[in-house]
Amino acid sequence: MAATIAVAELKAALPVATPVQASPILDSTPDDAAAVFATQFESDDDAAALATQFEADGYCVAPGAVDASQLDECRRAALDALDECKARDPTMGVGQKCGYREIVQRMPGRYELRHGLDKAPLVALRRSIEKSRAFAAAQRILRDEMRVLGCSVVIADEDCAAQAWHVDGAHMSPSSHALPHVLNIFVPLVDVTKGGGTEIKPGSHFLTRNLAKQMLLARIKKTLRSPLEPLVSPGDALLFDYRVLHRGTLNNTGGPRPVFVVTVAKPWFRDLVNFPKRALFPDGGDA
Repeated sequence: MAATIAVAELKAALPVATPVQASPILDSTPDDAAAVFATQFESDDDAAALATQFEADGYCVAPGAVDASQLDECRRAALDALDECKARDPTMGVGQKCGYREIVQRMPGRYELRHGLDKAPLVALRRSIEKSRAFAAAQRILRDEMRVLGCSVVIADEDCAAQAWHVDGAHMSPSSHALPHVLNIFVPLVDVTKGGGTEIKPGSHFLTRNLAKQMLLARIKKTLRSPLEPLVSPGDALLFDYRVLHRGTLNNTGGPRPVFVVTVAKPWFRDLVNFPKRALFPDGGDA
């Protein structure tokens, strides 16, 4: 998942996403796995319906993407990984400049980490996602031209405040809307059905290439849609476009709120701004 671009920074057009030559990415999905996904997915119609909603709304929810019974073990693994990072740097600052290649505190009490992704429960969860209807829907959304850009876990401490509205990345063109080129797959590791999930402004991915102008036009045309918090039951996956306005809500789940994230993209796309280069575990103690 990319470093965020806040609404306050969207005074005109977003910077345009620049295609770069794709170098080998260790997280890439092997070609032979694509055939497995196709055979295990329940139906092309299901994937097509999710893709249609995604393109119209900027998000969709894939029900039953993973076995909910595995989530508690994944939650414990993720929180253990966070504790290991905090033990290494108990006074970790906020922002990318204060972070590490293994973890960044994106805002007070909200962390994104790649440390610990080699823990067995999280490895198993990723493999489950890659065989799920959520992953098959992502393939359909990206027109079967897809690679895994990266994985992480986003953890909000108990009572962590809501984020500001933001997007995760830029449009391909400042003048016209293009089909999706990168998206996130979120799998919450705790129950967020009673609040504390991700809030989205549906259809805003059409507006964020020039937010002020496009929002004004949407208000005039009365097409501006109200924000909502999609219902994501345990085991479901939330897919959303990098360009859609969204935010993590106040964490009122009664404990830390970890979310497993798989980011997938067109083969040419690379996230150039995400984690810094300096290591928290230079001795190789990272995933």
